[in-house]
Amino acid sequence: MKIIISPSKTITISKSIYLKDSKIVFPEKHQKILSLLQIISKEQLKKIMKINKKLLDTTYDNIQNYNMLPTLQAFEGFNGLVFKGLKREEYQFLEYNYIKSNIVILDAFYGILLPGNVIKPYRLDMKMKIGVDLYSFWDVNKYFENEMIINLASKEFSKMITSKNIINICFLEHINNAYVNKATYSKQARGQFLNFLISNQIIDLELMKKFNKSNYLYNQALSNDLNIVFTR
Repeated sequence: MKIIISPSKTITISKSIYLKDSKIVFPEKHQKILSLLQIISKEQLKKIMKINKKLLDTTYDNIQNYNMLPTLQAFEGFNGLVFKGLKREEYQFLEYNYIKSNIVILDAFYGILLPGNVIKPYRLDMKMKIGVDLYSFWDVNKYFENEMIINLASKEFSKMITSKNIINICFLEHINNAYVNKATYSKQARGQFLNFLISNQIIDLELMKKFNKSNYLYNQALSNDLNIVFTR
């Protein structure tokens, strides 16, 4: 089983004593993406990434001075809404063994990231036009051959995988007599769900359905073999 999650734009320089530093899976392809980014002007970068002022300056400088940047571990460094739902400060050997065995981060800059992979601060998503189609460039399907995939990634990143063995975990809100997806709530719930899996060492689909944080409950009527749906 592999649990796929998305990276986040917010990153902190952090490492865990429970994770061993490891090398990225696709160093040559990563270097190709870095080379493409380094020939983009600051003005082009502003348009491509839709950023400006201090964020633009920092992003551009990080690309140009990539080799001098501090390092972090992938699982520890990301700090977006999904990752805020994790209780990483409480995790110890048992939890990190589960994390190392099961979690894979899909990524536009690195392809895939394993929890202990050593990376550097960056900003890139799959939709940014940097001179190559990132979905075509990152052919990561072979990495997941013969694996059951639990999808906690956003649509932007889960589209990197075409396997038929994906089980989507969905969180919906009941509003005006309809169930709808609210991006912010969904991200928060995915983080809580991942924390639930890690804390309880869950690999069984039936046990996953017992998740009940933040008033979400498993909705059998909306679920099927490929989608486990929680509603509130």
